[in-house]
Amino acid sequence: MEKIVIHSTKYGSTEKYANRIAKQIQCPVVKGDKVSVEDLKDYDIIILGSCLLEGKLANSSLYQQWIAAYPDKHWLIFTVGLSNPKLTDFQQILSTEFDKEICQKVSFYHYRGTIQYKRMQLMGNLANRAVMGRMASIDTVKLKEEDKALLQKYGTNYDLADENKISYLIETVQQIEANDIVE
Repeated sequence: MEKIVIHSTKYGSTEKYANRIAKQIQCPVVKGDKVSVEDLKDYDIIILGSCLLEGKLANSSLYQQWIAAYPDKHWLIFTVGLSNPKLTDFQQILSTEFDKEICQKVSFYHYRGTIQYKRMQLMGNLANRAVMGRMASIDTVKLKEEDKALLQKYGTNYDLADENKISYLIETVQQIEANDIVE
């Protein structure tokens, strides 16, 4: 089966995950803005990576168009944000970004990225919006004392990315390939 990893990144964490995934499943990795819908016709498994910022997925409307154009392909989407995936309601975000039919066709995975000092003011603004709007979504989750302490590491980055977390996505790809061989 032909596979490809396509990503949209703003600060680099999504690209790191995309490269790691592509290396593990031995396939090309491409930036999303370099791909057209026609480029996807020869692939069976398409993995899309998107950064989450302010509760929005980068390129979600483009990804939705691609999935609608090729509904019979195997689609996997991974998101990269700052909030803890165990504490975040991704269904709310995904349901605002994708049609219900699209959500049912896609396997989703969520990972953490890197906190960069330059984004600290942004994080503060997002946290304030979360409190005021009583929302619980990516990059707007209330920060615990532990999280605040991390953000106060003035002038440094704090890498929350754990590239070992991609194992479930890799296993899904392997299962799809194994099922295709059996059929």
